[in-house]
Amino acid sequence: MRKTTLAAAICAALLPAAGSHAGEREDLLKLQATTMSLIEVLVKEGVLSQEGADKLLAQAKRKAAAEVQRAEEQEPASSAQAAQTAGNGQDVRVTYVPQFVRDEIRDQVRAELREDVAADVLAEAKNQQWGVPGVLPDWTNRIKLKGDLRLRGQGEYYAEDNGAYFDWQASNDDGANTLLNTTENRQKMRVRLRLGIDARVTENILAGVRLTTGDTDNPVSTNQSLGNYNNRYQMVVDQAYLRYDALNDEQQRWLRLWGGRIPNPWLSTDLVWDGDLGFEGVAGTLSKQIRFGEGLYAEDEAERSVFLTLGAFPLSTEKAYGSDDKWLYGAQLGTDWGFENQSRLELGLAYYDYQNIEGQPQPLAGLSTDWTVPAYMQKGNSVFDIAGTGNPPYALVADFDILNFTARYDFTRFAPTHVILSGDYARNIGFDAAEILARTGLDIEERTDAYQVGVTVGWPEITKRRDWQVFGFYRHVERDAVLDAFTDSDFHLGGTDAEGWILGGSYGLADNTWLTLKYMTADEIHGTYLTDAVGSGVPLGIDVLQLDVNAKF
Repeated sequence: MRKTTLAAAICAALLPAAGSHAGEREDLLKLQATTMSLIEVLVKEGVLSQEGADKLLAQAKRKAAAEVQRAEEQEPASSAQAAQTAGNGQDVRVTYVPQFVRDEIRDQVRAELREDVAADVLAEAKNQQWGVPGVLPDWTNRIKLKGDLRLRGQGEYYAEDNGAYFDWQASNDDGANTLLNTTENRQKMRVRLRLGIDARVTENILAGVRLTTGDTDNPVSTNQSLGNYNNRYQMVVDQAYLRYDALNDEQQRWLRLWGGRIPNPWLSTDLVWDGDLGFEGVAGTLSKQIRFGEGLYAEDEAERSVFLTLGAFPLSTEKAYGSDDKWLYGAQLGTDWGFENQSRLELGLAYYDYQNIEGQPQPLAGLSTDWTVPAYMQKGNSVFDIAGTGNPPYALVADFDILNFTARYDFTRFAPTHVILSGDYARNIGFDAAEILARTGLDIEERTDAYQVGVTVGWPEITKRRDWQVFGFYRHVERDAVLDAFTDSDFHLGGTDAEGWILGGSYGLADNTWLTLKYMTADEIHGTYLTDAVGSGVPLGIDVLQLDVNAKF
């Protein structure tokens, strides 16, 4: 590029000054002298060899001669036009521009114009969304598809001194006492697929639907175990709801209402509610922004709020008499408190009230109270045989009214690394030993406390390649602290009456693709209560190792 520019300058300098006016001739002579001096300096400094300089001068002379010849060929026409103009009494001065200079100017203008036009077209296409509004219907702009896929390898390892435990759910289903596997180690491969659709009905109303693997017999698992003789999997409706958001004049949400089969509306951990559990019913959250200042100070505090969540969820409505239906009512008061350094504190105090959840003994032969039997159980809660025969069906001994306090502090001082501290405490204040003795004749010791503490270090969510996270938790869940049907299904392979550790970490393999390794080790605390039956007070130690590959889209 430098040589081309230098050659053009030399060519212009070597053009003859004849036919030019005195001022132009002087300028050309100065240009010629300056160019020749520049070449001498370049040769002297070693930038340009003498041979290269000679070739450059020869090339420039040839171009200059060609330009002179071209100018002479065009001179008659120019002279005639000048004569005509002179005949009109006007002086005409025409500055000659060599053809190669005109070519360079034309090419440069064309290139710059092409870039400007391309930029304008791209900007217009982006603003007007070319190819979308005119082709696709309007509803496509209001639909969002989402999903995730998880591949899991799971190892289940049992302590050598484990005793025999009843499988309460299988016993109720089969009508005969059935035992859990407590001695044979197992390795499983599992897959979970979830596909969701969010449809914006109006600015304030959203319809949500999600399909997932799993079945309708287990409310706390969406896993599909591999090993079905290459048979196909079934998809079930996991979520189906309408959501309404009410906004104030500042476009901040102050009310959110849910109805249908909805996601978990509570601030919680899997100490009380398993992560795969959905809720059927209605819920609403009132929230209020907290501000102590005005103007810019108020803007800084816009992330601080208090909230109140209320919910009502039918669990079973099979009984002919509505007064015997099983219900869950919940209320939670909490705060979401943001700090100037982007740290965040979340607190929630909840009360969950189960109605008609406890079992009722059969007063007379033929008078069934089977409707009091839970539709689903894992293990851990105190149970009794409602017929008094030592055989199924089995139902829950205690009522459950759970007081739950949850705290989570996201400390961002070391951003982008987060340090997240969490704690969760639950107590079943509905346990009444005297009432249980009067209703069932069983004298049961109260074991109704549960707690979990833990720390997570790293990225709060794995979304990018090389994002990482490590975590550790300690959990203690006594047998009647929470309903075993809805608590975590992985720790101790589900249920209550267990304590131990949860350790693991995650690493981003690619965008929205990550690996998770989790190890859980747990032992029984007291042993399941069932008078004179297998599984009462016997040891049960279970370790679980999970390796997951997750992809989100």
